[in-house]
Amino acid sequence: MDPNKPLADTFRRMSVTLDQNSQVLLSSLQTMKDLTGDPTSGFHEIVKAEKVTVEVKCAFLKIVDIDTITQQFEAEIFLQAKWEEPAFSKHQGKGNKLPKFDPKIHWDPKLIILNCEDMTLDRKTFSVRHDKNYKHPIVLQLWRFKGTFRENMELEHFPFDVQDLTIQVGTERPISKIELIEDQHMLSTVNTHTFLDAQEWNIYHHVESFRDKTTMEYASLSSHPILHVQCRVKRKVGFYIWNIIVIMILIVSLTFTVVSIEPNNGDRISICITLFLTAVAFKLVVKQSLPTISYLTYLDIYILSLLIFLSIQSAENACMCALGRVLPIKVLRTWDRWSESSLAILLFLFHILFGIYIQHTALKRRRIMKDKDKLYEKKKQYCEKYGRMMTNAGFSHEEREMRQP
Repeated sequence: MDPNKPLADTFRRMSVTLDQNSQVLLSSLQTMKDLTGDPTSGFHEIVKAEKVTVEVKCAFLKIVDIDTITQQFEAEIFLQAKWEEPAFSKHQGKGNKLPKFDPKIHWDPKLIILNCEDMTLDRKTFSVRHDKNYKHPIVLQLWRFKGTFRENMELEHFPFDVQDLTIQVGTERPISKIELIEDQHMLSTVNTHTFLDAQEWNIYHHVESFRDKTTMEYASLSSHPILHVQCRVKRKVGFYIWNIIVIMILIVSLTFTVVSIEPNNGDRISICITLFLTAVAFKLVVKQSLPTISYLTYLDIYILSLLIFLSIQSAENACMCALGRVLPIKVLRTWDRWSESSLAILLFLFHILFGIYIQHTALKRRRIMKDKDKLYEKKKQYCEKYGRMMTNAGFSHEEREMRQP
């Protein structure tokens, strides 16, 4: 009998006992963390060797408010993310029941909303299911949330502007480990029926998405993918046309009533200056509807142009008064008649040219949005018929260019 055998058995039993004690200790520590409410308890970093593609579908359930001054909008969003999970392939089959997904022990994309200021509703669920379009079982993440979202509004075309309402879907995982794309079998949608008609906006039916990347230094120094999902709204221009533009036209038109006064009478200057100050008041009203921006909107350009015209009209009246000291009244009336006629033609040409400019810029963008609605309807019909997204080959050259963000 080997005299060292009892000693070896003793060491082996001690090793097994130590392992068991270690497992009990780790389990006890985990339980203590759960009881103390440690937010990181039970979670551990799960890293996959291969890059995971996550398909995202976003539905704008309700758009409550769009604030131009603060450049924010409030909305309720439903987001669906899905990805293949090869670890569940062994459960694939008619008789096998798929396991429940647990983000504590399974891989998840760690999605975040980058431009959300205040999230008041946050409900997130996971499920596993089979899908004939995928080789492995897929994991569905259903996320419903409501909040206030930042949006850098482009107000150059105000009040004929079209605004993008964007949800920036990001992830804490680096771009080398994950890829965010739009869902290849379902279109992102916007619920136009819940959009309030009482607001100053009309909503388009299409939803577009495009990919980007950023560096979130609080997560890591590497790049992270972003998927921008956006719907679009256009401003109702009726309020600004009837309450500002039409009134400004009437104010400027009143300056031509000075022709009923003799050209050498100084009261003509007083009338023009009074109308000028009235127009300045309307400029201040427009300023209250906009944030502090460093560029001029179309309405700013229009009002400033009319203010310049009022200044020219005042200068013309001042010149007539000065010339009245050296010219006969009959000659002065002729000069005044020609100068006022020239100013009237100048005002008419300005409105014609400015209208053509708006037609080829701001209104052109609105026509493009209508074409995007038609393109979206075409994609929707194709997706409902074939169960997948239409490839670029199915679009015309103009439609392919229109799909570019």
